[in-house]
Amino acid sequence: MRRFVCLRVVALFAMSLAIVTAGCSGSSSSNPSANPAAGVANVAITDAASLDYAHVYVTVTGVAFHTLADSGFSDYSSAKQSQWQITRLADPVTVDLAQLVNGKTNSLFNGITLPNGQYRQIRIFLASTEDALAPSAAALGLTYNNEVQLNGDTSHYPLRIPTAKEGISLIPEAPVTVSDGTTANLVLDFNLNNDVVEVSPNGSTEFILKPRLGYFDMSSVGAVTGTVSFGNLSTSRIVVKAEQVKSGASYRITRRLGVPDKSTGAFALNPLPIFGSATTASYDILIRGRHLDTAVIKGVKVHKGGSTDLGAITLQPDQEFTAQVGQVIRPTGSWVNFYQTLGSDPIPYEVRYRHLNPYTGKFFTPEPLSAGPVQVATYTGTGALAFVPDASCQGIFTAVAEAAGRYSRGAVANVTGTPNAALLIDFTNKLPVPTDPQQISATFDMEFFGTGMGHGMGGGRPGAQLPTKGEVFVTQGGMIIDAQGTLTLDTSVQNAMHAGGGVNNPAIISSSMPGGVTYGLYALGWGNNVLAAGSVQGIDLPSGGARVNIKMR
Repeated sequence: MRRFVCLRVVALFAMSLAIVTAGCSGSSSSNPSANPAAGVANVAITDAASLDYAHVYVTVTGVAFHTLADSGFSDYSSAKQSQWQITRLADPVTVDLAQLVNGKTNSLFNGITLPNGQYRQIRIFLASTEDALAPSAAALGLTYNNEVQLNGDTSHYPLRIPTAKEGISLIPEAPVTVSDGTTANLVLDFNLNNDVVEVSPNGSTEFILKPRLGYFDMSSVGAVTGTVSFGNLSTSRIVVKAEQVKSGASYRITRRLGVPDKSTGAFALNPLPIFGSATTASYDILIRGRHLDTAVIKGVKVHKGGSTDLGAITLQPDQEFTAQVGQVIRPTGSWVNFYQTLGSDPIPYEVRYRHLNPYTGKFFTPEPLSAGPVQVATYTGTGALAFVPDASCQGIFTAVAEAAGRYSRGAVANVTGTPNAALLIDFTNKLPVPTDPQQISATFDMEFFGTGMGHGMGGGRPGAQLPTKGEVFVTQGGMIIDAQGTLTLDTSVQNAMHAGGGVNNPAIISSSMPGGVTYGLYALGWGNNVLAAGSVQGIDLPSGGARVNIKMR
């Protein structure tokens, strides 16, 4: 079925929003349901403000909805596309996520018709970084379809999107309800500060996306604003977070984070969700940074459609220490949450959240943590905030490793530091545990190696020297779960690629992936001045495991 939607391409610069193109652009829709009762969805994307990135470009190709949270997807399997409501852009659109901050959005999909129902999974599709440059990326002068540009640096760094055609999955906390005559206005939220991970697989800088998407129903949101004051705003890496207690759990989670303006200290946490039929929500605001005391403002009321201003907040300088994981963490796609617990409140606050480098299973650099007390204030709605230091948690953290998919949450590891200490966290017997672990192995089809058209690929010239190093990532819904290869100190992947692949050169990718889940594999090979890439989707992992053939370009 073919239809047209109104597509607005929006360019955002610094603190202003300007519509540069508005018109009707063709898109194709695959809606297999015969149910004529339908509603409408509009989908935009946004991002939290970032500390390091001048630009983070992604090239969007489509979006899809499903009523089941655990349904897998494959771009080349009709069975794996069944019951997905898929809308493809006629032409990919390249978006700078780093400009979509403080409530700014880019409306990519308007007027999507969806059959009535409750949708428990959304996927957004990006072009592959290793593919030929899309016209929208070329028009911006980019080198890759997805790339990072750092502040004060003119280089173009690739942003790898593992198993791009699998799509990036979002599981809403509450289903998105579509019914006759209604319009759902949805905003999908990226998080550059946490989910763009710096790596260096071949000695040069690049980045890889480990997305934990959020979403907002724009009919039920509010905002919090304020201004922080500190001696050096430009280098203190201050982050402001809105937190709530996770439903059914005994810890807090971050709903939204922001970064103060480096000149004025002004910040905006927008949008902040207000769930259900409520018109007001309560948030705790946490502020942390380098060489300063963490601050917590408790009980901030956020009103639907409104904005709560916290006024001026003066932060206190202090010392810090660093923490690195003491051993390779499996699965390597894990992340670590750092918490602190106040003397007056038994439910810990999430102070920092950090992805592991998925190539190595460790942090790319050690994580800084405050060695000072936590400054605590209670919001009253009148007068200036009055902070009181809580020394009961000074330099005392807990760390918990988590992984996407069917893994248990890791056990608590205690982290206690003094000024300028460099700690190694012991996660022995505290890592996420897979349910029903099974083995995935792979072979590599090198027949088409050299035919890739993306930057650094073979350019359509097969017969290049074979890679000497390699890594394979296991993905689920676009999120890296685990990896095996050169940088995890396993030689089977690089040996198999360099030997020319084939069934006689298999490589075990993981021996402990949770069974009963649909996975993808994303392979990269390098060395000998070549780059090889390949992926496969829709891998159902049964009891007894699976072996998959990856065609390398």
